Amino acid sequence: MDNVYKKIETELSMLSSKEKEEILGKLRHGMDDIDKQIVSLLSKRTLHSVLIGRVKRSLNLPTYNPKREKEIAERISSYVEEPLRKDVLLRIYERILDESRAIQREELDKGNIFNISAKKMKISMGKLLSKKEFFIIAIFFLIVLTIMYHIFFTPNYYTGQAPIKMEIRKGESLSDISNDLYSRGVIPVKTNFKIAAFICGAERKIKAARYYIPNGLSYLDLIDYLIDGKSDLLKSIVIIPGSSLNMVASTLNSDVFVDSTEILKLSRNKYFLNSLGVKAPSLLGYILPGRYDIYERSSPNEVLIDLNRGFRKFMNDSLMQRAKKLGYSVQQIVTMASIIEGETNKISEMAVIAGVYYNRLKSGIKLQADPTVEFAKQGQWQRLNYNDLKIKSAYNTYINYGLPPGPINNPCKAAILAALYPDKNNYMYFAADGNGGHRFSSNYQEHLQNAYKYRKWLDSKDK
Repeated sequence: MDNVYKKIETELSMLSSKEKEEILGKLRHGMDDIDKQIVSLLSKRTLHSVLIGRVKRSLNLPTYNPKREKEIAERISSYVEEPLRKDVLLRIYERILDESRAIQREELDKGNIFNISAKKMKISMGKLLSKKEFFIIAIFFLIVLTIMYHIFFTPNYYTGQAPIKMEIRKGESLSDISNDLYSRGVIPVKTNFKIAAFICGAERKIKAARYYIPNGLSYLDLIDYLIDGKSDLLKSIVIIPGSSLNMVASTLNSDVFVDSTEILKLSRNKYFLNSLGVKAPSLLGYILPGRYDIYERSSPNEVLIDLNRGFRKFMNDSLMQRAKKLGYSVQQIVTMASIIEGETNKISEMAVIAGVYYNRLKSGIKLQADPTVEFAKQGQWQRLNYNDLKIKSAYNTYINYGLPPGPINNPCKAAILAALYPDKNNYMYFAADGNGGHRFSSNYQEHLQNAYKYRKWLDSKDK
């Protein structure tokens, strides 16, 4: 045929009609052979299409897969040779793919209607894999499975008392966890643990919690334990500004199952307070409001240390020096902050209120702070009356001069900073304005007018 191609390419115009007819016959005969090969290959391709359709149905996969057909089109395009153009080739294959889908749909509707003979199957499989290749692959997989079983299913034993307590905190990566397990001797090889975790898709499933890991767990058993095993979850709790010790204890009991009675008892334990460096009768005022991560069923000792750590971290050396410069102890600063916290929720007012109270202290005037009376009553908040102001208590700043003995709540950072950096003003009084804020005054007459406005507002609400 090469000679025929050459004659057409270079001598066609010089050939006689007879020679041209002979060449035409040879070309048609060659095309008949090519068509036979194409039909044979299309039959084999159709056979594969039928089998693919059956496998898809067994996997509940759709007949039409646009992603797969796009991949076929891209691959087929790379095979194109002149004079066949890419767009022409794609149109031809588009028709072939249409017919393949039609055959698959027909079997879906009518059942396996095409007879796939054993001979065809044998030939197809034989072309895919020889007996020797099949045997080699089978041995390989057997070896791999044996190694995997030995690595991932064999128990790992650690030395020491079981179980080992281990904590996983929020944000720890799989590498962090594997390093911790390895350093404790729970696993002998970190890579094997990571592979087991990858196989199980465990990286996003392991929870931040405190675990008590038993001895003799295989890698896969350990992964399963870290996902579904018994543990004390790490939970976020919120200590609200102005909270009492009772409120803190109640939050710990309801959110992380820590005994509230034990919390209250320990928060007033002299030896425990000394170990924290708290020179006060209780932890009230020394628990900084905010969000804390606490493990479920933690010991009261552990929890209170964590909560106080937030206060100690905030009350750094520079703030301690600031308190000393003002001439007040930390206890007095926290006490002042707790009164400020009790007076307002508006951060913008806190420093102004602090200025008022410091002005009264310097002038030798009683603080007359309502929140201290409410604390002295030890009950639920309610509107104070004249008799309440006569309650005999060291915390009643209407009958006692100076600051009360200690904090009346747990003040927030803003209140503590207001106590340390008060506003410089000449105010001596303030009264609520009925809108969540206060009216400030420097003389008693103006204060009476502000107080009258507030009482009038309260009376209007009671009607």
